[in-house]
Amino acid sequence: MIPALIIWLCKKYIAPRIQKRNLLQKASALKVQALAFIFMAATTQLFAQQQNSKYNIKRNGEVIGQMHFSQKDDGTNTFLKITSKVNTRFVFKIDVETEDVAHFKNGRLISSGVNRVVNGDPKEFKKTSLQNEVYQVQAGKKISIIKQPIVYSMMLLYSSEPVNITEVYSDNFQCFVPVQKKGNHQYRITLPDGNYNDYQFENGICRTVTVNHSLYTIKMERV
Repeated sequence: MIPALIIWLCKKYIAPRIQKRNLLQKASALKVQALAFIFMAATTQLFAQQQNSKYNIKRNGEVIGQMHFSQKDDGTNTFLKITSKVNTRFVFKIDVETEDVAHFKNGRLISSGVNRVVNGDPKEFKKTSLQNEVYQVQAGKKISIIKQPIVYSMMLLYSSEPVNITEVYSDNFQCFVPVQKKGNHQYRITLPDGNYNDYQFENGICRTVTVNHSLYTIKMERV
């Protein structure tokens, strides 16, 4: 009788308590795992998928504006955005605001757009978009076609050093422009209008850009 009584007592009182304790332990472990997963996902999205840079725009050593660059990676998609605002004077006062955007998917340009406003006057909108495996290029009402794949544009220069790259796509000029290596982590982009930009990189990130125009020289420094 005693063994039977002990078994009955175990089933009646002890076993339920043990089972309840085990369930609480499992629930606690699952909760910890869930919180850890949420934390890892949140930190991965926060730190691995977003990149921002700010540049001071200088002329003759004086800050005349700022440029902001952002890159967001979302799976196979990469979204780029550059905005800038310049206020200076050459012969007369000049206010320039720009906004460039681009979308890459699986390393290939899907679309890009270039907006310019000079002294309050909007310039023609320039757009490049992938359609049926070719690019439709639009500047105002003018439309043309580019058949060559676009995997690297001038916007990417701010987040990726053009190692072993001989040409990049200019969203503004809507054509490919040559890349010339000038030294360690230094490159020159020659533009169709005869002007050129010099880029200097540090740890794969663009540190300075020197815009060499026939009428002026402007330097952009990452801050």
